[in-house]
Amino acid sequence: MTATQLVVVAVAVFSASLIQVLSGFGFALLSVPLMTLAIPTKEAVVVSTLLGAAVSTWQAWHGRGHVDGALAKRLVLSAYCGMPLGLWAFVVFDEEVLRLALGVSVLIAVVLLVAKVDLRSAGSSLDVGAGFVSGVLNTSLSTNGPPLVFALQARGLEPEPFRGTINMVFSCSNVVGIVLFVVARRVDRDGLIAAAIAIPALLIGQLCGYPLRKHLHGERFRRLVLGLLVVAATSAIVNAFV
Repeated sequence: MTATQLVVVAVAVFSASLIQVLSGFGFALLSVPLMTLAIPTKEAVVVSTLLGAAVSTWQAWHGRGHVDGALAKRLVLSAYCGMPLGLWAFVVFDEEVLRLALGVSVLIAVVLLVAKVDLRSAGSSLDVGAGFVSGVLNTSLSTNGPPLVFALQARGLEPEPFRGTINMVFSCSNVVGIVLFVVARRVDRDGLIAAAIAIPALLIGQLCGYPLRKHLHGERFRRLVLGLLVVAATSAIVNAFV
């Protein structure tokens, strides 16, 4: 990798790390599109998964007291079931097809959330479906947040339980995702170097985000979540045609 590529990766990781602390998700949503300005998409997916595992594990530990254990368990187990399918799609399908499908589905989810669809009384099938789709997206595009965000927002979780639960799912999912990438020989030397060099940017983003997080609650938090989903969907659709 060139110095310019490494700088772009570091900037992407810093920005994504900051947003992850504030909202509880968004690391892959922002880091992958930004990193693809300098490195191939499939390499960006691997780097994002490696660093995202560190971010989500720390945040899961930090917010462990707010985790909805039963909900997290359903999401994690169903995500595991979807990961092999996602890895197959990662190897077989063109990135453009995957990104277009992701962008359209996220926009549909945003419309439902804006309409304030209340699914708090929905059965466990909502969690199983959201978890499975997140597993597919995790190993295909390293962007497993949208279905989880939709399920947790539709169930009306407050910011702290939202962050704690979603990061617990991210943490458990990313560990298995990394194992699958290694088995499939998708983790190479350049990806490891990029991830290692970007660690300081990751830590700085985390440190900058925590003092700001106390100002995000209620409707302000909801607007941030919806805004990130719109950015993610738009980015995915644009990248599908570039």
